[in-house]
Amino acid sequence: MCVAQNDVAHPGEDEAFYEEYLAPLETRMLRTVWRVVHDEEMARDALQDALVVVWRRRERVRSHPNPEALILRIAIHAALDAVRKALRRRAPVELPAALTASPSPGPTAALDSRELREQVLAAVGRLPAKQATAVLMRVLEERPYRAIAEALECGEVTARIHVMRGRARLGRLLAHLAPSRRGGEK
Repeated sequence: MCVAQNDVAHPGEDEAFYEEYLAPLETRMLRTVWRVVHDEEMARDALQDALVVVWRRRERVRSHPNPEALILRIAIHAALDAVRKALRRRAPVELPAALTASPSPGPTAALDSRELREQVLAAVGRLPAKQATAVLMRVLEERPYRAIAEALECGEVTARIHVMRGRARLGRLLAHLAPSRRGGEK
């Protein structure tokens, strides 16, 4: 991890912080970020951004009741920021070959899949930050509501509400993608 010289105050304490808080979570942070961005370079960049934020807020991380949840929340925010930047630049977010390698999907299917992914990511990017974090922690990380509440620094009931409202808003934002339910179809 690269840190500016002026951020290093106590080398022994800083090394201990890294070993205690970041080293055990770095792989998990990368996996979490990857699940949001699905692009290796973008995931690594977002991970670096998250590590910088965690490093700058290391005193807050140390004093947080659940440092792991806070660090993962910071990683999710960095991933969402990366997606928003990519969408603003209209850079396509590529899916890994393993995810698109079904029995020879034609170019139309691959394009549809990429467009669907971009629409979903754009919808997640339109959610308020706490709802986006709560939904991604619950859906991608399969975190319990207690961990989400600690990461968002709110009560467990509020965390459940953030997840519920985030999912509902995603449903409304992505309703045009669902097959229509006309004529009593179920």
